[in-house]
Amino acid sequence: MALDPAISARVAHLWDAHVLQLLSGEVEGVPPAGPVVVEGVAREDGSIPGPGGDIPVRWYRSTELAADALAPTLVWAHGGGWQFGDLDMPEADSVAQRVAAALPGVVVSVDYRLAPAHQHPAALEDVLAVQRWVVDHGAEHGIDPRRVALGGASAGGHLAATAALALAGEAEAPAALWLAYPVTDPDGGPYDGRHPDCPPVLWLDHLGTTKLFEGYLGDDPAGADPRIIPARGDLSVLPPTLVTTAECDSLCPQARHFVGLADAAGAAVEHHHVQGVLHGYLNIVGEEAIADAALDRHVAWLRDVLIGS
Repeated sequence: MALDPAISARVAHLWDAHVLQLLSGEVEGVPPAGPVVVEGVAREDGSIPGPGGDIPVRWYRSTELAADALAPTLVWAHGGGWQFGDLDMPEADSVAQRVAAALPGVVVSVDYRLAPAHQHPAALEDVLAVQRWVVDHGAEHGIDPRRVALGGASAGGHLAATAALALAGEAEAPAALWLAYPVTDPDGGPYDGRHPDCPPVLWLDHLGTTKLFEGYLGDDPAGADPRIIPARGDLSVLPPTLVTTAECDSLCPQARHFVGLADAAGAAVEHHHVQGVLHGYLNIVGEEAIADAALDRHVAWLRDVLIGS
């Protein structure tokens, strides 16, 4: 299948863009999108104690909720190759607003420490610390500690998966797990060859992913920490899990493989495959109908698991 026409039009502007310009939102001829504001969602910046100091977070709460209601909640980690991204990128801010409104509930977006300044296990420790704190102290902030899900996109999906495996059996283990186009085995893959409709600059291949992962690992070689490769963990301990993939994405095969492994291990896993989009499609939520429709479907799954149909 070809790229969705709206996505293809965006790609046409990016043939000669440098990948770092793209990640920073400063591609020539394609100005960064303005912030998406979703009505009915209150936002507040804050922090949560972590092993490396206070971890910046952003709280999102649906204004439909009663003041004293204990709400279903998603702890969310953005993507960016373990080295880029922040709370303002659409994959963090726009997604969090829409999820909070649609549940309705709360989203806690995590500004985890980034490599290379902070290498493994800094980012994982931050995600773990926020998940634990939200479950342990969430009731004081209108959160139902029994209904705290964990999720992330791309590298954030990798962190969410490794955190969920690390928390298995603990009181703070997530009630559900959402992995959006995740990295599940950076070294082993498998990876897809480049889609013909996608320019090389937008295609994160095996070599590119490995270089980013090595920057995250630093001096800690892959395999030294058994948590580092989710696909090689004990997937039978996963909570109800949703894995979402993009058609035009080199990471799609390894995410599909992860789904198969989780299913074979006995985990309750669901797979949403989004055709016609690139890796990172959650960054165009609020701008393209195809991304909005995909997110609506993902949130419906989350709502069903945390709240019930």
